[in-house]
Amino acid sequence: MKYSTYQSIFPMNLENIQETRKEGRVRFVQIITNTFLLKLLILVIVAWIAGAGVLTVFAAPSVSKEEVTKLTVQPGDTLWQIAVNHKPERMDTRVYIEGIVRINGLEDRGVQAGQVLKLPHF
Repeated sequence: MKYSTYQSIFPMNLENIQETRKEGRVRFVQIITNTFLLKLLILVIVAWIAGAGVLTVFAAPSVSKEEVTKLTVQPGDTLWQIAVNHKPERMDTRVYIEGIVRINGLEDRGVQAGQVLKLPHF
């Protein structure tokens, strides 16, 4: 019998086979690492954009100290009623309330009759 084993049919160096397998593993690890890094980068970008959008939506415009009107709270008034009556036409009432809270340094959102509030101008 001339050929008794597989290796005798295809004479290859055993070291070459092992080296080829190692190179294949290294390439596989590189591909997996590159894919993971790409996915991570995309996730970070999406989170950054979403976070910036949320901050933009909830950020109230800053108010300068010179642009205010003073108002004395009447019995039965609420911040919501005051904001609805004095806010610019197209402004969200909640944003105007935040402006009132900021410039007056209110810790809670309740107001009392006789209290003087500064109203912002936007």
